[in-house]
Amino acid sequence: MGNEIFSLWYKQPAMLTSFPEMALMIKKEGVEGYGLYMIFADSLHVSGGYRENNFDDISLVLDCRKKKIKMKLKRVLDDYNLFDYYVDDDGIEMIGLQRVKEDVETLTKRKLDGKKGGLKRAKNQAEKQINEVKPKEELSEKVKEVKSEMTDYEEEELMYQAMYYNGN
Repeated sequence: MGNEIFSLWYKQPAMLTSFPEMALMIKKEGVEGYGLYMIFADSLHVSGGYRENNFDDISLVLDCRKKKIKMKLKRVLDDYNLFDYYVDDDGIEMIGLQRVKEDVETLTKRKLDGKKGGLKRAKNQAEKQINEVKPKEELSEKVKEVKSEMTDYEEEELMYQAMYYNGN
């Protein structure tokens, strides 16, 4: 999955700080640890829910350069069971949040479904416009009178203007 921002928000569990693992982490690491957790969760949302479990890359992406902050980040990632781990098909250990991955997959599905619906609406609208154009014999007498004075180009231009102003 490419690095694509799927939306400006993602779901977080209500009262996240009251979960036992999170409460323990906040008690030991303070709100700075909670901030590191949230920044990492945001980066997971952008990357699709999981990323390679390479601590040096993670600390670089999160801009954790000081030794104390790096050690706190290491503890947040490894000691409190806040993240999900698995090994992918290539044998690379991945770290992430399953709920973020599911949220990203749902947003991707909605995006694709919206595209399909938009294409179908456009096709239906075009068919509706074609069906709404009446044959020449159905034109009212007033239009016939004016029409006899028009050239074919003016008639076509008038039809396009009528379609435009009618919202078709």
